[in-house]
Amino acid sequence: MDQDKILIADDEADIALILKLQLEDAGYKTVRARDGVEALEWLARETFDLVLLDIKMPRLDGMQVLERIKGGRRSEAVVMMTAHGNEDVAVEAIKRGAIDYIAKPFSTEDLVKKVEHAILLNRTRQENQRLQQKLEEERKKTEAILQGMADLLIAVDEQGKVMTVNRRAEEVLGISRATVTGAAVGEALKADIPELPCLVALRSAAPCLDVAYTILLNERRIPVLASATPLFNPAGQLTGAVEIIRDMSRLRALEQDKEDFVSMLSHDLKTPITSIVGSLDLVREGRLGAINEEQKSFLDTAVESCDEMVEMIDTLLDVQKFEAGKMVLAFRPEEPQLLIQRTMTRFRPVARRAGLGLRSTIGAQLPAILADRGKFSRLLNNLLTNAVKFTPEGGEIELAAKLAEEPASFRGRIPEQLYPGLKLPDSGAFLQISVRDSGIGIPAGALATIFDRYVQAKSRKLAKAQGTGLGLTFCRKVMDAHHGYIWAESTEGKGSTFYLLFPLE
Repeated sequence: MDQDKILIADDEADIALILKLQLEDAGYKTVRARDGVEALEWLARETFDLVLLDIKMPRLDGMQVLERIKGGRRSEAVVMMTAHGNEDVAVEAIKRGAIDYIAKPFSTEDLVKKVEHAILLNRTRQENQRLQQKLEEERKKTEAILQGMADLLIAVDEQGKVMTVNRRAEEVLGISRATVTGAAVGEALKADIPELPCLVALRSAAPCLDVAYTILLNERRIPVLASATPLFNPAGQLTGAVEIIRDMSRLRALEQDKEDFVSMLSHDLKTPITSIVGSLDLVREGRLGAINEEQKSFLDTAVESCDEMVEMIDTLLDVQKFEAGKMVLAFRPEEPQLLIQRTMTRFRPVARRAGLGLRSTIGAQLPAILADRGKFSRLLNNLLTNAVKFTPEGGEIELAAKLAEEPASFRGRIPEQLYPGLKLPDSGAFLQISVRDSGIGIPAGALATIFDRYVQAKSRKLAKAQGTGLGLTFCRKVMDAHHGYIWAESTEGKGSTFYLLFPLE
């Protein structure tokens, strides 16, 4: 360990020598200055842990040297030395920044104790200053981050009174930090809900997340999404809460623009397609003159393409309605056998033209389910359409339905990413429907994402026809609306199976 270094500034050589010997015996390293000027010269060249300053010295006295040391913001501790009876001067020196004083004559024990105490106290002060400076730097960083946030921030104390707001909150709410600090948060932030999230967090001592409400201003209504978190001190005591508020006005406007655009686009597309189909039907039915079989085949293909286009438009619109919460479903008891048989009847010609085998395996006496008939049929239609697209000629497609009375058996088969935190019951009845094909399959890594919007697995791009990536998204939305589950199991090159679970209770 390095020795502490002490500068002894005293014009009396014998006293300086005694100090030097006593301090070096105690383990310190010392340097002597003969007066105040020489002391400052030493301080200009080196740094010391302690300066022992005699108050009365030639050229510059101790008080003047002390003033220079403190004025230069140096780190050395200063202990004044004074003759007995001049303690009042030494006390004045302490007021000006000295740590302590020693009255002459002094004992070795008293000297060493005061030197040791002064060095330790000075180091403690320096460490506190360093920590305070670091704390202030961090405070300024945090303040800069909070003030630069695009979201609104309001912090309240344990009584629900405003401690601070950021710049964005001042701008949006038309308030100033100075005027709202100390006021009840309900006065600064008026909303259409009975209790603000920050007050909920205070009351419950737990986070209050993703609360949608409307801020009420004089002439404006601002839709927001807010989350609040309680604040605790190191002892675990609740000291307040902070609420982050996101202005959703722009997002709502963008969502509305998107809805309007999709609706307009769909309408503008369906109108000419309807006209095209009508014209094709006139030609196909021979009303404009006789046509041969080859011409009829081309016309049938054109009509089928138009039907596919209409189906894609309807799927896009329905997904949009589901996500906007505007989809209206008509639930009523339905016989699944009848719905499945109707779907199979429609798809047998499609499978035959594609050179595929299509069969169904339906369990006996399946119970009725509560379902929206139109959405249920389109759900099966989408899955069978996919199976036809992704199964090469000569392959096979099977639609099966049976009663599943052990839902726990499906645990581990449903990808966790599809239904985070899913806990299937140990018992209960479900209608299980599956659509199996012998097609190109789906990569394992894509099984959890194929139900997302506009997502198509890499292998699915090898299909006979390309889709929009919305068909399976529609299927997931329908199953969510029926409080059921959908997932896929697949082996690349050997086919895929899509499973549907409809709750019967």
